[in-house]
Amino acid sequence: MSLRRMFVSGVAVAIKLQAALVGTALAKISPSWSATTSTTASTAGRLPVPQLKIMNYYPADDGWTNMWTSYSHDKTVSDFQAIASLGANTVRIIVAPAAMGYPTVTSTRLAEFRDMLAVASAQGLSVQLTLFDMWHNYTDITGSQQWLNSLLSGQAKNPTIALVELQNELPLGTSGALTWAGRLLPQLSTLLPGVPRTVSASGSSGIAGIVQLISSLTTSKLDVVDVHYYGDAAGAANTLQAAIAHAQGLPVIVGEAGLSTVDGAAGEEAQARFYRMLARITQSLGIPPAAPWILSDFTSDAIPYAAAPTEYHYGLRRLDGTWKPASDVVRDAFAGWVNSDWDGSFEREVNGGTRLGSWTAFDATDGLGFVTSLIARSGQRSMCFNHTGGSSAAVPSVEQAFPVMTSGQTVTASGYVFRYQATGLERISLAWFDASGHYLGQNESPYTTLTNAWVPLSVSASAPAGATTVQVHLKAAYESGYGCFDDIAVSW
Repeated sequence: MSLRRMFVSGVAVAIKLQAALVGTALAKISPSWSATTSTTASTAGRLPVPQLKIMNYYPADDGWTNMWTSYSHDKTVSDFQAIASLGANTVRIIVAPAAMGYPTVTSTRLAEFRDMLAVASAQGLSVQLTLFDMWHNYTDITGSQQWLNSLLSGQAKNPTIALVELQNELPLGTSGALTWAGRLLPQLSTLLPGVPRTVSASGSSGIAGIVQLISSLTTSKLDVVDVHYYGDAAGAANTLQAAIAHAQGLPVIVGEAGLSTVDGAAGEEAQARFYRMLARITQSLGIPPAAPWILSDFTSDAIPYAAAPTEYHYGLRRLDGTWKPASDVVRDAFAGWVNSDWDGSFEREVNGGTRLGSWTAFDATDGLGFVTSLIARSGQRSMCFNHTGGSSAAVPSVEQAFPVMTSGQTVTASGYVFRYQATGLERISLAWFDASGHYLGQNESPYTTLTNAWVPLSVSASAPAGATTVQVHLKAAYESGYGCFDDIAVSW
């Protein structure tokens, strides 16, 4: 976001992001629904895993168990139409025994479950089933088997079911969990013959969790490696490359990925960047686009447990039904097109916090960069610093991270700086980090002493050994006047 004119001493004007897209009202359809509905069609139309374009789903006002205890056919139709409008071809449906009846699914819940499958099919969507959500009773294998039989009876030849996940984020440290999974995965092959099976680990478990799942649930039981990722998008490349290396030839998908927009417009731009980065990484690695978490933000009573404020703002849609900017990025990714616009002209950044959008403030205590329309080389805005400090350990900057995809990869960052009544040391820096976040060194562009003119700056370097990410920093140390950056380009 931005500001405009020339300079007003010591003043940074905040402009709000206005990139909200207004969603189109969706016409409703009403396929027949009854408690006896059961799909037994041929499996010829089942989508193969490499072609899946998955969207995670709960209704905005009824998450987790509430989706079933307050099931709405009409809401499901409308939401699945919205998912299809993004270009997704698969919806992830999550089922919890506590909501469905255990060990036998109630007739009402079974009818609703089958209706949701039918609605997906009517909208041209396949389904990823995720079972045993919010489950912890890993000693009850007999009851678990009975529940699977009760829920999945009649679905053996349903081509709508493209992937089945035994449990979301299996707690690998819980006694009996892996043994339970090893006993139930073969049963899924009997109940849903030909449907690939997976189990996910928590994204916080990182590579170790993925490796533990693969090694514990051998290829005779596990058909797909499902990665969940919620870190900085640049780090996803290393995680996914490691998952592919350990997958023993199994297909790899990103079954959940997301970024909360709890801070509003700045968060919405950051979310769009997150999905842009993941789209480029998944495409370059030859795996399906990441499955966004989640379709819509949640209302205050939608989550049936104590949740942090961030958990309510991961949606691609706002609660008023309008789409966030990330929806266009996801739509492009599902269509096979990657938009590599990292907002180097600062047109979409937002003042007011350390997360500006695609860019994030570094060493803000010594000076916080701000977007302004007081001066710009092109477009309407630039990124400026005024009255900054610094130290031998850190200097104020704005930065964003990019993945190192190959050993020794060359990264180039370039742009322009305008200095007014300047005393500072403006430059562009490449800072290198390994997979554990350890700093490996940096490369910097030259400084300039010129003022009152847009001066080009550039730095190019090869990644040092062990580097998995590089941060591009726009630095402005010890600046008593103004140092402004614009038209930043990154090649990687």
